[in-house]
Amino acid sequence: MSTTEAARVASVAKHYRRVRLWSIAGVLALATGVAASSLGAVLAEGAWWFPFMAVVVAVLASGAAFRSVNSRAWLGSVVAAAGGLVSLVLMFAPQTATLGIIPTGDTASRFGELVTQGQASIAVQRFPADAFVGIVFLICLGALAVAVAMDVAAFVLQKPALTAIPLTILLLVPSFVRTELHDAFVFAATAIAYVAVLLVASSQKNTRSAWPLISAALVLSLIVPVVLPSAEPAEQLGSGQGLISTGVNPIINLSTDLRRGIPLRALTYASEGGGEYLRVAALDVFSEDTWEPSENEPTAAGSVTEFPIAPGLSDEVPREEKVLQVEIDRIRGKLLPVPYATANISGLEGDWSWEPDGLTVSTDDSNSRGQNYEVAFVSPAPSVEQLEAAPTTLPDGFERYLELPETLPSIVTETADAVTRGETTRFDQALALQSFFADGDFTYSEDAPVAEEYDGSGAGVLGEFLTAKSGYCVHFASAMAAMARSLEIPSRVVVGFTPGERIADDSDERRFLVSTDNLHAWPELYFPTIGWIRFEPTVSVGSAPRFAQSVEDDPNTPDVDESQPEPVATPTSTSPATPGARPDLPLDEDSSAATPNGVEISPWWWLVLALPVLLLIPALVRVTRRALRLAAVRRGETGTAWREVRDTAIDLGYPLSATATPRQQFEHLAEHLAEHLGDSGTSALSSLLGQVEASAFSPRPETVRAGAVTNVLAALRASVGWRGQLRAALAPRTAFSPRDRRG
Repeated sequence: MSTTEAARVASVAKHYRRVRLWSIAGVLALATGVAASSLGAVLAEGAWWFPFMAVVVAVLASGAAFRSVNSRAWLGSVVAAAGGLVSLVLMFAPQTATLGIIPTGDTASRFGELVTQGQASIAVQRFPADAFVGIVFLICLGALAVAVAMDVAAFVLQKPALTAIPLTILLLVPSFVRTELHDAFVFAATAIAYVAVLLVASSQKNTRSAWPLISAALVLSLIVPVVLPSAEPAEQLGSGQGLISTGVNPIINLSTDLRRGIPLRALTYASEGGGEYLRVAALDVFSEDTWEPSENEPTAAGSVTEFPIAPGLSDEVPREEKVLQVEIDRIRGKLLPVPYATANISGLEGDWSWEPDGLTVSTDDSNSRGQNYEVAFVSPAPSVEQLEAAPTTLPDGFERYLELPETLPSIVTETADAVTRGETTRFDQALALQSFFADGDFTYSEDAPVAEEYDGSGAGVLGEFLTAKSGYCVHFASAMAAMARSLEIPSRVVVGFTPGERIADDSDERRFLVSTDNLHAWPELYFPTIGWIRFEPTVSVGSAPRFAQSVEDDPNTPDVDESQPEPVATPTSTSPATPGARPDLPLDEDSSAATPNGVEISPWWWLVLALPVLLLIPALVRVTRRALRLAAVRRGETGTAWREVRDTAIDLGYPLSATATPRQQFEHLAEHLAEHLGDSGTSALSSLLGQVEASAFSPRPETVRAGAVTNVLAALRASVGWRGQLRAALAPRTAFSPRDRRG
């Protein structure tokens, strides 16, 4: 072989090696991206997918680029990991790195901060969680680990089958944070991508081993999501999945939880009387963006067996002692639902503490999920006279309950002044504000604020809300609390649950079911010597509190003892706030397979989508191989030309031996195709054979034209009917035949 010919052969070999490297890297990236789509079950929206794939592509592309010029596979994985690290630096901490890409000590510190932020964000969010920067960074760290593992399996260990391990890890992530995993489509798509990895990365693959592999992938993709053990119990009101997370500030997630298509079962409680409002958090800091709790540290940790007297509640105010037995179902977080004003709690697991101003209950090292506890509380029942006579002088420190942000729209204070004009007491002003919302022209809507872009609870949205007169509980509560503060009435916003639906009633107690439909926000206003009083401005949701009319017995009504005031209203049920609520759904109904429209869906319907795609894999493999061979012919590789003719003939049903020489195969074809190919077809086939043989044995090889090959292929296809051509296209016999070294 001449020096020129040897150089040409070496160049072709290097080219095929590069094509193989980049092909494997590409299919690894594809499989990783498909498997990563399973994370959509636990993350809101999909913007996180792009930085995830940026890291994956950086890792695999760096490794492929290095191996294109250096054959040491293990060193390629090191370079791949370095490429992924550089992508992380570029996306998350370029200002801390030298030249924007070389990590420094500050880069490590920034990465540590992002990890902490991500862990904290995960701890306080419900699912699907918002992909804040900390969470996205953790996802990208996972992308780096998975991509490097894929690279090592395929290139260093040269066992592409092991790529199933990191792919499976990605698929199983949602099962650790979601109640159920029924995303069979992602499993099926990943199984297909895995088969593609094996086809591209394996040097030998035959029909006998390929079809069982495809069948197993199909079966696993459909069965695994169904039988996979759940991380959480499946009992719920509807098919909506996930938990209700109270977080640090539950008002942040309230709008999304209210818009769930089908409600989730939150808790149940037993009461000897009627239903009760349950408070989760008291938010007293008002800013342009939201209401949030102050940073007061909880006191008396572990002593929830004894609470202080409710702030401001004097001995003169009548009260009723009550007890609730609460069983938490699908609430997870560090805040505990309790009524106001709690006196003691028993039965809790872990260390819990109360916050002295709001009497809310929280924990640092436990969780509300699965708690079963008894809470004793007092329900104040002040009379109208007591509320009207409440002094206006506030205790020390209560000025913070009057603070308003400078960005508060003027319409808030102007409306408050107009609504309460002529009212002489602060209680009368509070009632006027409540009536302005509840009895006015306002409508309840969870969609209007989203469409008009004034969703949320901060000062900036109140002007739009008062103008549109349409919103949900957060808007009503925030607006009334802000208007009360403008009138010098201390106020705060409370997040919790309305009383729920009565589900059982026996001689001793009534049981109530509380769901996500009962998530609610309402204002509490403070009156000296009385304490904090709940108001209800939201239209068509909850119930307004009732107050006794007198604390003195009227001698003109001897049959009525006015000295015993009516207690605060304890409604037996509340109207669902969410339009999609289903209070009529039987509690023992298994709705885990129901859609929001109530139609039962079997997970096996994914077979309809998965099976056709899997059946097309042989055709896709054959088309790809043909394109690669023709491209090689154009670059001067004549051997692949005849291999493509041979395989096409076999696909069309002609009995050729793959081990025979090209001359023997030609004679066999000429014998069977003489009457079909005609003189032109036989001549084209003979000419192609001559060029191939000359290339192999002649010192002056001839160049084969790609057009000559396609002409022969067309003549072969024309020799059979359309049924034969269709069968060869959809079920090619050579799709999984042993691959020739370069074809």
